[in-house]
Amino acid sequence: MFDFTKEQITAALDRHPKSLIYRTDEDRARVLRNPNLERYRADLNKCIEHYLAAPLYAIPFSMLRRFEDDGDRSEFEYAEKGYFVRRGHLEAELIGAWLYPERPELLTAFQDTAWAICDEYTWSLAAHMFGSESLRANLQEDCYTIDLFAAETGATLAEALLLLEGRLDSIVVKRIKRELKKRIIDRFESGRFGWCETTTNNWAAVCAGSVGMACMCELDDNVRLGSLLEHLLKAMRNFISGFSDDGACLEGTGYWSYGFGYFSCFADMLYRRTGGEINLFDDKRVHDIALFPQKCCFYGSRGVSFSDSGSKTSLSLGLTNMLSKHYDDVFIPENMDTSIGMGIGGCHRFSSGFCKVLWTPEGEIERVPMVGNYQLPAAQWYIASGKDNVGLAIKGGNNGEPHNHNDIGSFLVYKNGTEIIADLGSGEYSKQYFREGRYSLTHCGSQGHSVPIIGGAVQKAGAQFAARDFTMDDTGVKMDIAPAYGLGEGASVYRELRFNASEGEITVEDTFSLAEDVGEIIERFISRHEPIAVDGGVRIGNEKNSMVLSQIEGKSEIKIHSTEEKDHGGRPFTVWYVDFVASEKAEKQRLVFRLV
Repeated sequence: MFDFTKEQITAALDRHPKSLIYRTDEDRARVLRNPNLERYRADLNKCIEHYLAAPLYAIPFSMLRRFEDDGDRSEFEYAEKGYFVRRGHLEAELIGAWLYPERPELLTAFQDTAWAICDEYTWSLAAHMFGSESLRANLQEDCYTIDLFAAETGATLAEALLLLEGRLDSIVVKRIKRELKKRIIDRFESGRFGWCETTTNNWAAVCAGSVGMACMCELDDNVRLGSLLEHLLKAMRNFISGFSDDGACLEGTGYWSYGFGYFSCFADMLYRRTGGEINLFDDKRVHDIALFPQKCCFYGSRGVSFSDSGSKTSLSLGLTNMLSKHYDDVFIPENMDTSIGMGIGGCHRFSSGFCKVLWTPEGEIERVPMVGNYQLPAAQWYIASGKDNVGLAIKGGNNGEPHNHNDIGSFLVYKNGTEIIADLGSGEYSKQYFREGRYSLTHCGSQGHSVPIIGGAVQKAGAQFAARDFTMDDTGVKMDIAPAYGLGEGASVYRELRFNASEGEITVEDTFSLAEDVGEIIERFISRHEPIAVDGGVRIGNEKNSMVLSQIEGKSEIKIHSTEEKDHGGRPFTVWYVDFVASEKAEKQRLVFRLV
């Protein structure tokens, strides 16, 4: 896979001009006229006016220190004087200056922002650096570390030099080139980074892809470029190896979009730069990965929110269109949001966003009916849809996966786009979220998933805590989830989830066979909607779409309670718990529930 040597890469580079990666006047004209980009252009213009009116602040040292002081990331990253606000300036002003050359104030604003970013102590996030003690000992080396966002910044500035070639002040050009050489190209060439050597998650693709794009934009020495690309392809091989054998992204659908999106941007630029001679898409495993997101779609632009993903989802029309040029079975499912927008908040990932804009087709979008059932046996995911657009996703796997949540046997349910049983997905990223204490957090621990609590015990973290005897067919899944709790050799907890698609009915059956009386068993179900007690169970949902959860075998006391949490963006919301507390404490018992 991707086993091109530096000699092969260099020869391909020599045979084709660097100009193949340049964006043309026709590219600009297509963005301006494309009817599928109408919302994007409107959003872009709002962002341009916002950032033109907004001051460009220096980032104070106290904000850089904040993560180390109390674990907070949000101030350094998203505050008015923060890192991503500057990247918002950079993105809007760069695209605006390229798209509207008749507006000189946009070029001036871009140059001011680029100059300020060249002044930054580091292009890395504080959360991705090594702490103040290491910084004091290794000031220059560590401040030029290449994390996700340093790499993205480098790719943005390198492409800006091509997009705005001949229009930038020569001092700005020289300054950007110097910083790219020092912070990205020379730094990568002289150092070793885990994301290139061993990492199999999104870091490998985003960092390597961004560094690779910066090098292709900036370097004219094909021998040096060929050597760098050969090494970067190692990271891409590692990245692709991190997907399951059926193409599933165990980090979640959001990280598929992020990691595979950057892989695709890099692969497309390399394909164009070598005149199609080096084609990373010509690989069966890459093909399987390209098909993954369309398998995770539910009615109403809902998706599978396992791991650190979200329940709201959309498919990139541009990325899907580009991939469809390589694979004829890539498609856009019905009822999926494909609108292309641009916001003032967020991380402002220029390279992936700009590629998706340029890849967006001008014609009418063909949509394909969603398939009713997908089984991903390597990932141990089951995804199906039925009557009333009831969608069900079930997860096996292990508790040592990338962006892991302790969630063996967990599931989620939608009805007509309304989330009934929730998988909370990603919480607010903080110091604790990725370090000790992660699984005490509701989003990450099994206490925040629709799985049992057994004698007060929740699931444990680690790859050894996994589903056992996992089987799957068209109607659902059966697995032993006892190993996830570390209950010992003699214990089993067989969870069987069955889906009657024609009726939109789901059955959850748990059979406990424990070596000893472990105490109270709680069957927990998670929702963002306040459950309402009804005869025989609880109603979950809203006024338009709801389902009734009831126990049909075994006896339990129903307890409903809630906690206040924060979502990935730091916005507060309420998590509701429906706990069926088993009346018996027998070592062997069978509890069965119906959701319809």
